[in-house]
Amino acid sequence: MSRRIFAFRSIAVLVLVWIGAVGGFALLSIRSATQHAGEELNAAGVALHRIVSQRVAQHDAHLTSLAALVQSADPPPREAVRQVALAIMRFYPRIVSVRIVAPGAAGPGEILVAAPDGALAMPLPAFTAGVFAQAPGEARAYADPAVPGRYFLGKRAGAPGRPLAMIVEIDPALLVEGEERPEATRLRLELGGHALVDRAAAGPPGRAALETLRFERAVDSQTQPLRLSLDRSLAFAQGVTPGPVLLFAVLSLVGLLALRYTLRQRRDASRSRAVAREAQERSLLLERETRLAHASRVNALGELASGIAHELTQPLTALLSQSQAALRLVAPGGDAQRLDEALRANVREAKRAGEMLQRMRDYISNRATARIPSDINAVIVDAAALARTDLAQRGIRLELELERALPQAVVDPIELEQVLHNLIRNAVDSLDGTAQAEKMIVIGTGTGGGQVVIRVSDTGPGIPPAVLPRLFEPFFTTKADGMGLGLSLCATLVERAGGSIRADAGAMAGAAFVIVLPAAAARMEAAQ
Repeated sequence: MSRRIFAFRSIAVLVLVWIGAVGGFALLSIRSATQHAGEELNAAGVALHRIVSQRVAQHDAHLTSLAALVQSADPPPREAVRQVALAIMRFYPRIVSVRIVAPGAAGPGEILVAAPDGALAMPLPAFTAGVFAQAPGEARAYADPAVPGRYFLGKRAGAPGRPLAMIVEIDPALLVEGEERPEATRLRLELGGHALVDRAAAGPPGRAALETLRFERAVDSQTQPLRLSLDRSLAFAQGVTPGPVLLFAVLSLVGLLALRYTLRQRRDASRSRAVAREAQERSLLLERETRLAHASRVNALGELASGIAHELTQPLTALLSQSQAALRLVAPGGDAQRLDEALRANVREAKRAGEMLQRMRDYISNRATARIPSDINAVIVDAAALARTDLAQRGIRLELELERALPQAVVDPIELEQVLHNLIRNAVDSLDGTAQAEKMIVIGTGTGGGQVVIRVSDTGPGIPPAVLPRLFEPFFTTKADGMGLGLSLCATLVERAGGSIRADAGAMAGAAFVIVLPAAAARMEAAQ
């Protein structure tokens, strides 16, 4: 379950990183496209501004030419001025009309020259009066809201005392020809805050725009202070090109998956090395524990040497006496029945000595661990037989309280004997330090919850509560000459068999250790 959660989290993080990378690339694309579009609009605006400025300057030149012609004679040559005006209008279609106005007594003035004929019905009284109020030779542009899409350029001319107003009507829409206008751009020309030209950008209405780019600059003219502005809306499709974004999304996903696979391979390899290292350390530890167990058995055998010698003396003495009796019975007239009994006794004692030596060889052997279904009561009886003589010499009584219908358990009998021997030795050390009259060790067996329970208790002073939590720690001991490995080794051997060992803190008197081993299934079914 934890692996699934970890895998789900790693995939979620991968997806979030991928989405973030694609989103970042899209933002960079938008920024790059916006910057590029802004540079294009600025370049187009500068070029258009230069064209409009040149064309506006031409208006001043035309007006200066007409002024020179008007002032060449008094009165001015009307037909010559008219022909020049028509020629200018023919070559420059944006100049719609030209008029020469003389001041009137009570009106806007008298039109001396009009080109073209009949197209100047609009009197422009305010603008004409303003031109007459200008200084001689001064020009000024004027936009009349009543005349949309036009503006007028006026200049005062004429002889001293006889002023004339020269007025040129200009169509500002023709200042920018169709191919000169940047694509997808809104074009505006203003004069004094009044919009003369406002051409919307081509394209379907309502397109979503990421950003609106703008270019704005005043036309380079003292007499015609027009203001040119260009607006361009950058659509989402222009800012985010699907092809590169999709390609980046695919490549980044492949890269992230490859990175995840590489990191996972490295993590698995590191984990495998850690597992192998742990297994090797566990193997070395197990080997050391096995050697320690063998050394402990050899040491225990040395401690039990005197008891074993005493045990072997009994069957050997019996063999000697029985053999001597058999020799006497072999004499003529001997009792055949008693001879048979003596020989049978020899066989029995010899088997007893052989079994004792076999137990000694098994106990001290350094063979590989072999856990088999074993009779726990029989193992306890064998362990007690090895220790009973030594306990008798110390004045300690050993009692066995074994349950008859005890199930088998899958253990190594020699390892279990060693655990029992260590617990008996600890009980002996505890009882040796007391002055009580009755010293006793009790080993009992029983069942509980489908498990085999072994209890080793004594009538000694018990275990201090402060010591209980650290009893099974390696190298922890309360003995002056102890190494602190006995109980630690017991715990290792019992756990190797799938069981557990604990100190029974609820003992009424003395110390008690409880070993719990899983019962063999077949024996448990038979017992039930």
